[in-house]
Amino acid sequence: MTTKKDVRIIGAGPAGLVAAINLKREGYNPIVQEKQAEVGGEPGWHPSVHTTPVASAGLWRYIGIDLTEAFEDTTERVRLSMGGQDMGNVDNQNLGYRVYNVERGRRPSSLDSILYRVALQEGVDFEFGKGFRLEDLDKIPKGTIIATGLTPGLYEGMEMAHSIFAGYWACAEIERIPAYSAIYYGTFSNEYGYTAAMNGIWYVLLFARREVPQENLDAFRQILQKAEGRTFESWRRFLGQTPKQAGLFHKNIIRTGTFAGFVEPALGFGITGALVSGKIAALAVMDPAKAEEEFRRFTAGIPSHIARKRQPGYAPSVKMGDVWFEIE
Repeated sequence: MTTKKDVRIIGAGPAGLVAAINLKREGYNPIVQEKQAEVGGEPGWHPSVHTTPVASAGLWRYIGIDLTEAFEDTTERVRLSMGGQDMGNVDNQNLGYRVYNVERGRRPSSLDSILYRVALQEGVDFEFGKGFRLEDLDKIPKGTIIATGLTPGLYEGMEMAHSIFAGYWACAEIERIPAYSAIYYGTFSNEYGYTAAMNGIWYVLLFARREVPQENLDAFRQILQKAEGRTFESWRRFLGQTPKQAGLFHKNIIRTGTFAGFVEPALGFGITGALVSGKIAALAVMDPAKAEEEFRRFTAGIPSHIARKRQPGYAPSVKMGDVWFEIE
């Protein structure tokens, strides 16, 4: 196959890697630029375990990559807690989709590492230790793919409306057990918290756009210890940014992953969005009009759900509705 033009991809997360793999297979020369020394994301965010809806067989067909080894089905092992009271397993009949756990970070078992190995097999080029600066924005080639969605300062420099993505997280090494997850609602946060275990990691995440009082953090930690018999050394605060509106193109660049606003709006699921939007970003290089049509197909339900969050008394919903996880 004759090699086509170079395509620069900023960010070696799942979205960027999926885009690179698909472009390489189509004869392009993707060059993935990553500010870290290796794949696995920001060290201040990972290792982590995420519970996410996945229409697995359909998703693998759509992105052209079988990632079965990265995901473990936890549909029957998702528990719900309301105000510190264990409500038992989530009613998956009402949930309407299957959920899986997936690991992020630098370990060989992570989604990042698995995608990286596929990318290397395909012959994708990487430039590690090379960060993206806002002053480079006007110099990058048209059609550059940017996949660094949570980066603080990126949106101000690009004059894009954005929101704060923030909270607290912790993790601990545990014995290897079947993957599971638990969702916690309570007065400790105006959002929600969850735990997820996989590959010998127990991960805790509490979403909170504002600072949470120490007594609330302590209360949530006590709930976790009572419910799961586990604890951790300390909380870590995280702050990121996400766009207020989903969009595929911005000036001369292609947006993907979180940077494209491709995040499920009810509970903030981002893994499937990263994989799907990575495929669409590659398509945007080859056929912008078709890519725009695909992007709108998957994101059409997001604005109305986000609007709910502005209503008084809003609480995150467990059932997502028909946003975009039914991929055939």
